[in-house]
Amino acid sequence: MSLTLELLGARLLATSAQTGLLVLVVWLLCRYTRRLPPSTQCALWWLVALQSVIGLIWASPLQLPLLPATDAAMTAVVPLASGTITTAPTTIAVPLQPKKNDWSWEMVLMAIWLVGVAVGGIRTLVALRCSRDQLRAAQPCCDEKINDELALVMAECGVRRAPRVVLSNRIDSPQLIGPWRPVLMLPIHALQRMDRNQLQMALTHELVHLRRHDLWLGLVPALAKHLFFFNPAMHLAVREYGISREAAVDAEVVAGDRHCRQRYGRLLLQLGVASRPCTGLASASPTFLSLKRRLLMLQDTSSFSRFGAGLILTAVALMGVLPMRLVAKPALLSAAATSITGDDYTGMPIDGKVQDKSLPEATSSAQKTPVGYKSHEYESITLLTDELDGESPSNADGHALIYKDKLLLSDSSIDLSSVEPLDDGKGLLWVRRDGREYVIRDGTLLDRFQTLYVDEIRLGYAQARLEEQEHLLDKQSNENGQRSGGNAAQQIELGEQQAELGRQQAAASAKANREAEQMIRQAINSGIARPVGG
Repeated sequence: MSLTLELLGARLLATSAQTGLLVLVVWLLCRYTRRLPPSTQCALWWLVALQSVIGLIWASPLQLPLLPATDAAMTAVVPLASGTITTAPTTIAVPLQPKKNDWSWEMVLMAIWLVGVAVGGIRTLVALRCSRDQLRAAQPCCDEKINDELALVMAECGVRRAPRVVLSNRIDSPQLIGPWRPVLMLPIHALQRMDRNQLQMALTHELVHLRRHDLWLGLVPALAKHLFFFNPAMHLAVREYGISREAAVDAEVVAGDRHCRQRYGRLLLQLGVASRPCTGLASASPTFLSLKRRLLMLQDTSSFSRFGAGLILTAVALMGVLPMRLVAKPALLSAAATSITGDDYTGMPIDGKVQDKSLPEATSSAQKTPVGYKSHEYESITLLTDELDGESPSNADGHALIYKDKLLLSDSSIDLSSVEPLDDGKGLLWVRRDGREYVIRDGTLLDRFQTLYVDEIRLGYAQARLEEQEHLLDKQSNENGQRSGGNAAQQIELGEQQAELGRQQAAASAKANREAEQMIRQAINSGIARPVGG
């Protein structure tokens, strides 16, 4: 459960950042693009809400390598000239112990978020109950004049299915309620002050909403506001969506009639400001700001190219809606991750000390037997093996990570011919636990998993370099027939550094194993890990 909340929290944070950037772009477009139609502005703000919902449920967002690269990265595994990969000496497998499930500040924040979502849900349920009470108290419309006007307006708007019409004395403006079975609720007191033209415009406004499917489309911003209640940018986007949606409908009501704009403006002033129903739409404005902006938009009679509006919508939909994550650039090769064939490892700090640059360079003839190997198009490395106890059984617990053109194996007994066909090109973590196989495809979890063994790999490369230097010193001593005092001192220093690196590597391996096992177990228990074959 904690892993699921952590992954959800990471998505909330990343999606909120992308939403803030998209809100800024859309606001600038609506603010500085002259004569941009209200319908286009409405669609742009709706795309902002859609982006936030998609970003929260999308498992594998697009990776944008814009952050600075780091040396200590999994991508620092490079092939040798011979096609193999030199890596750290065999690491002794450490028993995997699950870490205690302690509370962290991330868990506290996620708990607060869950409480906020629950409070928003309760408020929505209360508002739904109030709407249902209003509908129960309303009476069917038996006025022939209203029904005749409704039939006439339906023909003009192209609405085939008429909503149920009821009259209520609890509302102050016409309202369209319910996406499943829409009901048009008319205020009894306001109808007494309306003439025929005003009634037609009020009915046209609600039927245009119905034809545009605004009741259904409005569910997306409502959901986004519930999920991202903590994000001010989302509140701005939802508010702007509501204002531009009403302005878009207003523009359709008065289209082609210059004198109608004045009469319609007086109708909006007459309806005034009233709260909007939870699951519906009202002709009245929810705030004075909304009413003011609707009146100002009625005065704008300019036009805008449909092609230009479509181009803007397409660009925002393609570049802003798909969830994206900023990741580090491909790692720069460091001394700890360079091929042993001719590159300089000297000068690399090991445990606070710098190696002696006077040591001779390693040659290809002194290479260790590689544990990793090249498999298809992956750069492969085996971190943990059971060579001390013989080969691992084929059904033993293990895992294989295929991600970003890298293949990370827990042991060499894993049959890649059964793992690689499961890869859909976006990466996966294959797991075998207790005789069952699972696949994990969550991009956020894969990003976290590939960083677990960074310290172990770095220390392994450093330890391999020390072994190379020790081998060269032994070779020099054998060629000279005697061991010089300088070589002896250097070998003692190298031995101490190697022992310290061995202890650090063992500790790093134990920590990585514990965190990997905890992550895998929680993924299985939470359902993120899917069983292979059903």
